[in-house]
Amino acid sequence: MRGGATRPQILRLVYSVVILIMRDSAFVILLPLVCLAYGSGCREPDQITRYRVPKQQPAAASDSREMLVAVTEREGKVYFFKIVGSSAQLTPILSQVKRFLQNVQFSADGVLTWQLPPGWTERKGSGMRIATLVLNQKNQSSLEMAISTLRQTNPDWSAYLTSNLNRWRGQLGLPPLSGESADRAFEKLDARDTTIYLAKLEASSANNNAATLPQQPRRPSRSVAGFDASLVRGTPAPGWKPGPVTGMRKACFRLQTDDQALEVTVIPAGGNLLANVNRWRGQLKLDRLNQQQLTEQTAEINAGNLDGQYIVITGAKETILAAIFPRASGGSWFVKLRGDSKLVDAQKASFKSFVASLRFGPVFQ
Repeated sequence: MRGGATRPQILRLVYSVVILIMRDSAFVILLPLVCLAYGSGCREPDQITRYRVPKQQPAAASDSREMLVAVTEREGKVYFFKIVGSSAQLTPILSQVKRFLQNVQFSADGVLTWQLPPGWTERKGSGMRIATLVLNQKNQSSLEMAISTLRQTNPDWSAYLTSNLNRWRGQLGLPPLSGESADRAFEKLDARDTTIYLAKLEASSANNNAATLPQQPRRPSRSVAGFDASLVRGTPAPGWKPGPVTGMRKACFRLQTDDQALEVTVIPAGGNLLANVNRWRGQLKLDRLNQQQLTEQTAEINAGNLDGQYIVITGAKETILAAIFPRASGGSWFVKLRGDSKLVDAQKASFKSFVASLRFGPVFQ
């Protein structure tokens, strides 16, 4: 409003005029509405207030994945110690893990032994996994150290270490190393009666230079037919048809041609590797193997972060391909393909790709 009259004076004037003209009390109830409308019309226009909002900073990148792996050798057998976790989990325990490794020793009859640090617990292993050690940490989720053994497949120890180093680096999406770069990746620790080779691998770095964390492989879909997706997930090969997932079978696929057929199953079970291999050999009417023969016929294979063993059993008409992985809760995962030899030979690469795609519950890594 412009002029000398104040807003209260104008409102009193309006009120008096209305009372004089409209004596009927029924109209008086309209007065507040009139005043409100008038008051609104006389109000100064709202001012536009401007604010400066600070630009939000992008969220910090999630903690990088890391892997601690240690290796030692005794009489043709190689022993592996492996922990996978975030950098926030592994960095604080590195010195404790080193002390644990330096106390590892072999008994008089060649058995690997160790002493559990305070707070650590042990679960008995089976097959190639000797044991699983649970590293309980305050205010953080527990970590697991897998202790396993395999035969030494390359008499050149340096080359053998490098091949395993690059296998682990591949699991973290890192490029391979060679020569002196691979040698420098290992720290030598003097244990009581052996030498331990320790490597710390970081998924957020390559060739010791900082880099962006590589995108992790997408977990297999929960909805793929042929799997009990609460326990096993993976990617079947082209042409494989889902089979029945019942009882012990946690995954099943089949392939049929005009005169050839095969079946792939994934089963959790107990028993050591030698007993299961000899059972499969019996199914193909083959003689039993001893431990030395088994060791010579197995090779290493991976499924996610799990290290396993792979074997081919060839009979007169049928062939069995099998991959065996340690199971966190005890026992093993048995991934088995059995079928007519000609078709199995043609599907060997597909079977290995299928095995590499497998992820086992509850973490599916």
